[in-house]
Amino acid sequence: MSPKSDPYWWDACLPGASAEADMPAELPAKVDVVVVGAGLTGASAARTLAKNGASVLLLDAETPGFGGSTRNGGMVGGGHRLSIDELTACYGTETAHALLREAHCDSLAFAKGLIAEEAIDCDFHTHGRFSGQRSPAVYEETARNMERLARIIPINVEMVPRAEQRREIGTDFYSGGLLLHDHGGLHPAKYHRGVLDAARRAGAVVSAPTPVEKVIGSGSGYRVETPRGPVMAGDVLMATNGYTRQSFRPLMRRIIPVSSYVAVTAELPEELIRTIMPGRRMIVETRNRHCYYRLSPDGKRLVFGARAAMHQVSQETATRTIRGLMTEIFPVLDGIDITHSWNGRLGFTFAMLPHVGRMDGMWHAMGFSGSGNAMAPYLGHKVALAMLGHKDAETAFMKTEFPTRFWHFGRPWFLPIAHALYRVLDIRDDLRRAH
Repeated sequence: MSPKSDPYWWDACLPGASAEADMPAELPAKVDVVVVGAGLTGASAARTLAKNGASVLLLDAETPGFGGSTRNGGMVGGGHRLSIDELTACYGTETAHALLREAHCDSLAFAKGLIAEEAIDCDFHTHGRFSGQRSPAVYEETARNMERLARIIPINVEMVPRAEQRREIGTDFYSGGLLLHDHGGLHPAKYHRGVLDAARRAGAVVSAPTPVEKVIGSGSGYRVETPRGPVMAGDVLMATNGYTRQSFRPLMRRIIPVSSYVAVTAELPEELIRTIMPGRRMIVETRNRHCYYRLSPDGKRLVFGARAAMHQVSQETATRTIRGLMTEIFPVLDGIDITHSWNGRLGFTFAMLPHVGRMDGMWHAMGFSGSGNAMAPYLGHKVALAMLGHKDAETAFMKTEFPTRFWHFGRPWFLPIAHALYRVLDIRDDLRRAH
């Protein structure tokens, strides 16, 4: 039997579902803010705006949470993709350090605080995250970088040498690892539902599916056109990340929508679970294939994600690729049934950093580059404060670059080429490791 193509998370919590209908009888004629995109970013922004007295209309072309907010692996943490030296060269020491602090500490603290404040029942636990290092050289480089990072920001990190890694993960595939003790795991669909319901409780009106067809400047505000009629708004926030549409071409040209694929095994015997995941950590790795995996919240299944391709491929191809990657790391899982296999889109930027700002007068917060469970609600909150003119709105992610490329027209034709290049780099690394 083929695996289900809907996310495993939807079995327990369908996206957007609530006691309140997400289709009001008619749209309000006028609001202070229209938020476009009802994922984690938009729901968090709507919550903050409404809690501060703004009238908010939250719109989405699909069911709220249909995209990456409920399709991810359910890991909550932080990180940075550019090196400390690269960040410093681009933005100067002060901004680079602020970016690191927000990426690793502030966004994670905000996510944890949001869950606690709104009493969101989303199976959240601070499991810690183990990052498997592909080679001894990578392990040593990571150790040096973490020692340097710990002098800049308060980060609870430990290097686990290869001789000790089986206390964390039942494989010898890696050459040791990095353990981030404060990272956690959750049920992403329940998490999104909780943030969305918090926005509703604060007074935000949700209408979905209600796509935004066009936004036109009108006087000191905007005319937001939808199939259900126009809405006048004082401000507009674009919170669409990897699902930004052609009708917002300037933003679409600055976001690279990268596909990520996730599969879930059938329930595994407890003895097998203890063998492969003794530390019950969130697991990531340094390969370009970037496998990431964890136990399901009930501890009975393996949730396994990877870049089966950076572009869209068939479910059959993705499932076959993930099965191969899974059994490469854990040969004992050969032949295990896969019950769910799906994909979602991440939003990357050419600068490899999120960005908050304005374009053509409209606000945006996007480009979370794989750290959306913490960064999306955090920057949704920050952009909302900026729209309100609040004193706590400052974020270093307003200072990052948000470039496009002359050859990027919105559709990522170049991703299959990038995927092939990453495969070559991984093969090269494997050959070096073997020798």
